[in-house]
Amino acid sequence: MGAVASGICSPGGAPVAQNAAPAPKIASKMQPQECSIAGYDFQPQKSEDAVSTVAGSEGPMLRGESPSAFSTISEDSESKETVEATEIEVPAPRPAPTEPITLDTLQGDWVNSMGAKISVQDTQVSLNGLVMKAHPIILNDDGTVSSVGKIWQLNGWLEDERVEFKEAPNKEVMQFARSVIWTKASSERMEAWTEQMRGLGYAGSSSNPLKRGVEGCCPGTSDAHAKLVEDNEDKDKAELKLLNDLISKWRDGVAKVAPRKVIPDFSNRGHTGLSVEHVHYLATSFKEKGFQKRQGNEGHDIPVLVREMPSSELGGKSIENWRSKLEDEKGFAPKEHYERLFRQKELYTSLGNGHFNQALNLFFTESPSIYSDQKYTINNDRDLKEAVYQGVGSIVLKGEIPLRDRETISKLLNSKREFKWNVNSDGSLNITDAFEDTSTCKQFEAMSKVLDAVELNCLVRSELGVKDSHRMGQ
Repeated sequence: MGAVASGICSPGGAPVAQNAAPAPKIASKMQPQECSIAGYDFQPQKSEDAVSTVAGSEGPMLRGESPSAFSTISEDSESKETVEATEIEVPAPRPAPTEPITLDTLQGDWVNSMGAKISVQDTQVSLNGLVMKAHPIILNDDGTVSSVGKIWQLNGWLEDERVEFKEAPNKEVMQFARSVIWTKASSERMEAWTEQMRGLGYAGSSSNPLKRGVEGCCPGTSDAHAKLVEDNEDKDKAELKLLNDLISKWRDGVAKVAPRKVIPDFSNRGHTGLSVEHVHYLATSFKEKGFQKRQGNEGHDIPVLVREMPSSELGGKSIENWRSKLEDEKGFAPKEHYERLFRQKELYTSLGNGHFNQALNLFFTESPSIYSDQKYTINNDRDLKEAVYQGVGSIVLKGEIPLRDRETISKLLNSKREFKWNVNSDGSLNITDAFEDTSTCKQFEAMSKVLDAVELNCLVRSELGVKDSHRMGQ
């Protein structure tokens, strides 16, 4: 038995003594099958029998593992060990079908890998009970399915009669797009789906998607994070309080800050920075429709900025991150414009409304549009001139605010876009009493608040109908 103990305890899993019978190799076992219900990415817990092994096998017993996870070693006069390996038989997935996917193939009810219920009737597609009139089934000339409008491009069959789509506006850019898997609905799947949606917070006031003002608030359309909440209103109040507390804790004051002094914060949109397409979308709107000053709690969002120094850690990271962005993307204001700022003793980084400030910088530098050869000029728009040269009222936070709090504020400013709040005359604010705007808005507006820079570029091109751009596929 000492040889057996040596085999277990030695760092390399030393072999047992020669007079001990060699331990039989454990039979290879297939892994427990992952849950195949679309929208569920959990692994079943492994039973103790399924992970049994033998002493003297490759590697020692790990610290903290229960001895019951290993097979019992029986001791006899000749120190022989025996082990019984349990085979777990898992049915192999059915091969992917080979027949063409036609309109008849997609008829009926499905669930997709983002957690949405889908119903197809003729060419009409419903998402969680809401008819997507702008995105019907589009067919090829031979009658096979091409796409679901401009949001999902058909990629083909997968195992177990699942259908794979790609999240892309057209076939040209679908190669590296995210996959969305459709699985035929069954009573078992729908029961599990209902329970999962309840766990994601789609209960109470948000259980009926037809009562929601934004299509993107339907389950599965905005990649909801799995967080258990009992009531959606309570969640909103808690998050508004958190936002209010963090801004109040780190608030340095309220001031007009010129856009030329602002760059995106290192924490902005998951460190992806800004979407150049969205910056030009805003600048084009200012040019064509005129600049709309904020009145009360109506108009553009209030910028939330951090007063930084180029020499600070997060200030330096913000500068390097923005420099890298400017090298890769020439559609922003010229690099020289920002280099002058980087030589100053102080600058500001944006946690909220960052696209707004960089759109104004396009006017300050009279940069050309990425959609035409025309330059952004102020002309006779007095409100636009004031915003470009003097800035707009902004909440300024202290530079000592840690990265985690910056990320939280940035996310909450975007996710709580429907709550209208304002700054008091003395510079204080009370976001917890903000008014919730439940009126409808374009899905583009809602989604633009939660996507990262790359995804937002694609969204803007889809909104504008841009089909010829070197940025497509990036």
